[in-house]
Amino acid sequence: MNLYIPYRLAQIISRKLPHPFAYWLGMRIADLFFLCDRHGRRAVMENLTQILHYQGRPPTPAQLTRMARRNFEHFGKYLVDFFRFARMRPDDVRRLVDMENFEYLAQARAQQKGVIIITAHFGNWELGGTIMTALGFTLSAVFQPERASSVNRLFQQHRTGRGIHGIAMGQAARSVIKVLKNQGMAAMLADRDFSPHHQPLEFFGARARLPSGPARLAMHIGAPILPIFISRKTDDRFLMRCYPPILPADCRTAEEIRRRTRDILQTEIGQNPLQWFMFDQFWRKEDL
Repeated sequence: MNLYIPYRLAQIISRKLPHPFAYWLGMRIADLFFLCDRHGRRAVMENLTQILHYQGRPPTPAQLTRMARRNFEHFGKYLVDFFRFARMRPDDVRRLVDMENFEYLAQARAQQKGVIIITAHFGNWELGGTIMTALGFTLSAVFQPERASSVNRLFQQHRTGRGIHGIAMGQAARSVIKVLKNQGMAAMLADRDFSPHHQPLEFFGARARLPSGPARLAMHIGAPILPIFISRKTDDRFLMRCYPPILPADCRTAEEIRRRTRDILQTEIGQNPLQWFMFDQFWRKEDL
């Protein structure tokens, strides 16, 4: 399914309508997708079930349906923000974003090995790059190209407009190494493994595919990994939370780094699973 028209519609809505109404309309469109997208709806419900069972709070069918619909609605708001915040100024960051433990970024940069920023398909991960460039930092970001070239161009135009250097997956390792050797910062998503070679890792109580690339790059270059997540608050402002940098010198193997990043992902996603946007069944046995 080519999603160019829905995404283009989201772009127009986000830019032309007042922000509260754009959110409302984005949520109503998300409700429509919730009703029509059987595959995505079922995947979200199965993923939520896995997380909630792991946490010891299995949902009733009615609770699960409400939570899955709310997940779609959060994604509708995410798209409005993606297209609305083409750029941010420092004043916008102070007005819209609460920073938690931002001093960890300085600690990571002080290693002078570059910084690997990891995040997830969670909250508003794209906004993180906008925030960083607004604060004067230069950022490269690894992305998975969209299947449709028209959708891919649309998303890349917005990332480039924010001052973010995009690195397409498939050529990422060499480009990221170059960024790190120049003591730059490279952002990577750590909750989805698109590579053909993978080692399953237990995640929320079941084996799943989580990428090993960030951990292997960290060990190879000696660059610290800095986990950062952007979540939506109840008032539609944002929380940017940084975790302590993971230093390769403190870890014996790349697998140890991978487990430590897994634990942080479980903590962050587990606190607010409705903001984890995974519209494919995550724990598919045939992928392992």
